[in-house]
Amino acid sequence: MDLKQLRTFLHVAETGSLSHAAKRLNVTQPALSRQIKMLEEDAGVALFQRTGRGVVLTEAGERMRPRARLLAEEMERLRTDMTAFAGEISGEVRLGLPPSVGSVLAAPIVETFHQRYPNVKLRITQMLSGAIQDSLLNGRLDIGVLFEGNVSPSLRSHPLWEDTLYFMTQPAPRWEGRDTITLTEALEEPFILPGPKHGLRHILEQHASKMGKTFNVVIEVESLAIHTELVCRGLGSTALSYSSCQHHIDANRLVALKLIEPQIERVTSLVWSKDYPLTRAAQAMADIVKDTAGHYFTLL
Repeated sequence: MDLKQLRTFLHVAETGSLSHAAKRLNVTQPALSRQIKMLEEDAGVALFQRTGRGVVLTEAGERMRPRARLLAEEMERLRTDMTAFAGEISGEVRLGLPPSVGSVLAAPIVETFHQRYPNVKLRITQMLSGAIQDSLLNGRLDIGVLFEGNVSPSLRSHPLWEDTLYFMTQPAPRWEGRDTITLTEALEEPFILPGPKHGLRHILEQHASKMGKTFNVVIEVESLAIHTELVCRGLGSTALSYSSCQHHIDANRLVALKLIEPQIERVTSLVWSKDYPLTRAAQAMADIVKDTAGHYFTLL
């Protein structure tokens, strides 16, 4: 088996058609068929089954696909790294940021990285932490920023900074003159929170569980912008870092009360997969994320 055969196999598996895959790879269909035949001979088993509408993977082909993708991606990373030793860093870096971090750090990170490494293609994705974790585990992202709490053991992490969580709610006379609230008091309020896979939800529910209590979650939202807007409109309260809501607080659309008894801290970390070693370009991005974060937060 060689890399060319594995890539051909992956394209045929994705398109479900020998002709479509040949067109995508800019080769003739007979040449592509020979590559697949050679791969099947090496494997000692049929990988595709022909149908009236194209081809589908056999059971053996289904088993090969994730491993072939992993090998092909790792070979591409190796090629990129070896090229980098002979000259400037090149290739591609895919970075995932949660909205509360992206709104502060995305622009300065991208600006600095692009100035230092103009030959590297950047792909910046903003999504909630559960989606970032899934994308790192599936190889769709190279590196990401996550909130500690339910980080998969298949990921490596480097702590960056720690935030204190605040109870956020619509301004009302009963909150005037207050700057703190106990978790017991807060749990009496209806909450708007992200889904269970989100690190924030995991941390909050852990603390509530220790007290033998639960959150009354009336709305689940997988978007920070929608999340905070619904709280501003009085549809529920939430718990977030001060920095993620500062513009709403400054505009008197939200009241921020520090959670106490207990005080809840959330660690933000730089994270990457144990299965996908960082390329030199991704390592350069990791270094810039750390440096940039240091200008905005107190690093751990």
